[in-house]
Formats: sequence, C-alpha cells, structure tokens
Amino acid sequence: MHTPMTSRFQRVSLAAVFGCSICVALSACAPTTPEWESHFGEAAREAVAQQTLNPEASLNTAPVNGVDGPAAKEAIGLYLNSFKEPEPSSNGFTIGVGK
Repeated sequence: MHTPMTSRFQRVSLAAVFGCSICVALSACAPTTPEWESHFGEAAREAVAQQTLNPEASLNTAPVNGVDGPAAKEAIGLYLNSFKEPEPSSNGFTIGVGK
C-alpha cells in the first residue's frame, strides 16, 4: 500500500542520496595536488643544507694542507685496489665474528 507520505519520503531520500553522490564525485576533482607538488623535495633540500658544514667551500681554491703527495698517492692506490680485490664472503652464520 502506497501512501502519499511514503512516496514523498522515497523521493526526498532518493534526491538526498543523489545529491550526496554528486558532491562526492565532484570532490574528487578538488585541486589538492598542485599544493602538494609545490612543496615536493623541500625536506630533502633542507636536510642537505643542514648537513653542509661550509656552503662556500667550493669557492676556496687554496690547496689543501696536511697530506703530502706520496701519502695521498698511496691512499688513492689502496682505495682503487679495494674494488679490484673484493673481500671474500664468509659463512652467513658468522656475521661479524673474527673481525
């Protein structure tokens, strides 16, 4: 049995559901991404800036004091040879033992 009150309630309910679904669908088009992208990378740039001891270090062209030529050459040679002869791998059960 349909009464005028029931059909009116159904129409109002249907209109409310339809209106809410339109609002939800349109909210997906909200322009939030440009705001997020405008701050992209700020944390990384700030971390690099905080870890830089002397930002103007590249402008200093004076030679570095403290290491003589033969010692520097030997250090570079050892460093480069460390890539030619990798350290042999050990058993997985002895991690950090014997070093």
